[in-house]
Amino acid sequence: MNNLPAIPAEPFEIEIRGCLSKPKKSQYYSAVIQWKDICGEAHRLSKTTKKAKLHEAHVEMARMIKELGEELKTSSPGTTFTDFLQYWLNNVIIKEVEETTYVGYQLNMKNHIIPYFKPLNLRVKDMRPLHITQFMEYKMKNGTGKGKSLKAGSVSRFYANLKTAFDHAMKEELVFSNPARLVKPPKDSPENKFVAQWLTFEEITTLWKAAKSDIAFPAIFLTSIYGFRRGEICGLKWPLVRFDRRIMQIFETRTRSNREITKGTKNKPSRRSMPIMEAVEQYLRLLQMQQEEYREFCGDSWKDNGYVVANETGGPLSFNIIQKHYKKLLKQCGLPDVRFHDLRHSVATYLLEIGIPIEEVSAWLGHSSIATTAKVYAHVTIGIRRNAAKTIDKMLGFKESEQKSTESIEQALREMFRELLDSIRAEIEERKSNAIRSHEK
Repeated sequence: MNNLPAIPAEPFEIEIRGCLSKPKKSQYYSAVIQWKDICGEAHRLSKTTKKAKLHEAHVEMARMIKELGEELKTSSPGTTFTDFLQYWLNNVIIKEVEETTYVGYQLNMKNHIIPYFKPLNLRVKDMRPLHITQFMEYKMKNGTGKGKSLKAGSVSRFYANLKTAFDHAMKEELVFSNPARLVKPPKDSPENKFVAQWLTFEEITTLWKAAKSDIAFPAIFLTSIYGFRRGEICGLKWPLVRFDRRIMQIFETRTRSNREITKGTKNKPSRRSMPIMEAVEQYLRLLQMQQEEYREFCGDSWKDNGYVVANETGGPLSFNIIQKHYKKLLKQCGLPDVRFHDLRHSVATYLLEIGIPIEEVSAWLGHSSIATTAKVYAHVTIGIRRNAAKTIDKMLGFKESEQKSTESIEQALREMFRELLDSIRAEIEERKSNAIRSHEK
């Protein structure tokens, strides 16, 4: 699979033997099972089969030996590393992480880690930091197996998986140290380092105008104002849209692994309440009217799941459909081919560009800390520098520019999107008027 050197090893095979005995005071046969570990130490286990007939007892003993063999295969320093990883994946980590996280572990192990290490036939006890380093170097150069490299972020996730697996191996005393902890995760070179992409304000408005009648528009519209994560916008339900308090409560997310999963937010700061601006409120009420029309048309086939971003029958609109429509709209408008998540980056970028304090932007996005916001959006400096320049001017005695400054995120968004939000408001009024005229007839 690769030309990297490896320390040769022969996996230790454990031979297990068994025989039956029948205690005088018992009606059942007992299985006496014996084996030697890698150090040559003999072990003996006696256990009742709970079978009174000889042939049934033999079958039960064979089952016991097979089960013990599988356990010893992954609990001995002499077991192969890939057998240990498979056992750890199927029996250990699955009980410790959320389902969506576990699916990530599965994909990393199945597609990258196990296929690399299996041909090397290494034992758990033979694993060294060198092997981890070689693995990461290989993946950085030939990550997909087709000559295509992977970014450091992807390889770092493989590294984290290995580190967690070796922590369990230490706990079970299969190794005395964690070789992954003696290795540093990879870093991208400056030219390959991730830089957030975004759409400009003009590009966002172009996208809005093209998407107004599209089924994905609610997701696109709200995300390009509030910077929601995809799980947040897909999981938003009407009961959490509090018109009485003029807030949207981001308390749940909806995602998909092997099945659809509804869970809490990514972290504590992500659980937040977002203000509903007047035009956004009117759009949401228009969306409710539209869903009510769909409900009447669908009748009994309507699925009352309560999602804000829903399909024509009331069911949750899958992110795959949102992504498909979003990409199609970008191409239709001749806009840059950026990810849906980059709408979130767009919100942060134009808020920072116009000088909104970074701590306010961090809270708006639901980041775990201001440091996260500063790291991801290090490229956005013009707004911050402009504010710094104004401060220095003031200190030097110059008069402050008469250019209007933005006092809050909500006010900034209202000013920036005034024209399009006004068009939405006009559409709502026209829809209401049409409904009244239809009713009068």
